[in-house]
Amino acid sequence: MTDSSHNTPLKMDVTTYDDAAVLVITGSVSISDADRLQEKLEELAAERTPVIVLDLKEMDFICSAGLGAIIVGHLKCRHHAGQIRLACPAEAVRELLEMTCLTKLFDIYDSVEEALAGE
Repeated sequence: MTDSSHNTPLKMDVTTYDDAAVLVITGSVSISDADRLQEKLEELAAERTPVIVLDLKEMDFICSAGLGAIIVGHLKCRHHAGQIRLACPAEAVRELLEMTCLTKLFDIYDSVEEALAGE
């Protein structure tokens, strides 16, 4: 059984600033896409970006492998005292983050601007 809402192709767009990067994630992060997400986060971490904001407002689904990719990105960022911040998760994604206790690992913001400012 497939849920058509989980079939939206993954799209990622990065906007870089002086001391931050915003990764807009659109669509679904399924098991077949988790590696792409992890590679993108590792690439940003390798650039020693101090703050990486994941804009999740257009992400409609993330699988456990996708959550793992975000955690790997977080661990890579910690090597240079960087951090990943999450912005605007849809209700279903927010509930998943709460259920998996990832809200204790990541700061979640209501807007990208707030996430960039760390407020």
